[in-house]
Amino acid sequence: MDVSTAPGPRIIACCNHKGGVGKTTCTVNLAAGLSRSGWRVLAVDADPQAHLTASLGQTVGPEEGLSGLLDGRYELASVLVRDGELDVLPASAALAGTETRLAAAAASTGLLADILRQSAGYDAVLIDCPPHLGQLSKQALYAATDILIPMTPDFLAMQSLAWLMDTLAELAASGDAPAVAGVVLNRFAAQKRLHREVKTLVEGHFPGMALTAVIRENVALAEAPSFGQDIFRYAPRSAGAADFAALAVETAVRLRLPPPASAGGNP
Repeated sequence: MDVSTAPGPRIIACCNHKGGVGKTTCTVNLAAGLSRSGWRVLAVDADPQAHLTASLGQTVGPEEGLSGLLDGRYELASVLVRDGELDVLPASAALAGTETRLAAAAASTGLLADILRQSAGYDAVLIDCPPHLGQLSKQALYAATDILIPMTPDFLAMQSLAWLMDTLAELAASGDAPAVAGVVLNRFAAQKRLHREVKTLVEGHFPGMALTAVIRENVALAEAPSFGQDIFRYAPRSAGAADFAALAVETAVRLRLPPPASAGGNP
């Protein structure tokens, strides 16, 4: 597995062409797990559904957040919001209009990359991507140094994973592809035969990409967004918190993050 060694923060696009696989859950709670361990983290909501923003109990005006940045109305520092130890670049439904305008104008795919060059104070930037390969996903993939792929343990998700790998191979041919940091199985139940079979298939077809940490089925993970909290605040003793703590440790190792500047908490 070729993990990028580019200078600056690791910019991780949390991406999958299939919806409902847990991209937002993964982005929110991995970002929270890393920040609680002392790394300086920015979470970016690049999905017009703005589920990451809502999951953290944040709201943003239609002229603000990522939409305002991509439309050139604001600088990065002026639209960030703070959530505990985590910085958040929020979004609103206005981002859909921004995506349409970017596509109509054949805008450069490097706009988000240019914005995130202002994020030198972070160790990691995590981007919650939309579930389609439109302008916003292209912006995220172009900006990213690495890609983290959440998937559910079913065969349709397996097909989507193969499609995404083909997309990354095409990007690699043009020199624009981020490295694959790993594939993380979400809503995994070891007692289910199908889940075990899909896990074995991922490990066999994409050697070295499947992360050891899996996210088990856990009701607390489904409940936490309705309270505007990450899993560590909502249910710190839950299986979900334990799983995301393990994922944060494994991701930090895979991405070769520097030692954290401070210990913000103990996931």
